[in-house]
Amino acid sequence: MSFHVVRHERANIFVLNRQTYETYRFTIGDDVAVAHVGPPSDLSKARRAAIAFLAQSEKGARPLQPRIPAV
Repeated sequence: MSFHVVRHERANIFVLNRQTYETYRFTIGDDVAVAHVGPPSDLSKARRAAIAFLAQSEKGARPLQPRIPAV
C-alpha cells in the first residue's frame, strides 16, 4: 500500500491510502506519540508516514505539500 500525508491540522495528521482512497486520522498526544483514531487494524505503513512527516517538520524542513491523486 502507498500512503501519503495529505493534511496536518493542530494535533491531527491525515494520511491517505493511495490504493483505496481511505483517509486515516492520527492524533499527536502530549508525548508526541502518533495514535490512530478509529477501529484497530494493521496500519503500520500509514503510521510510519505520519511519523516521517513529524520528523521532517521537527528538523525545520519545508513542509510536505499535499498531493491529491488524479481521479
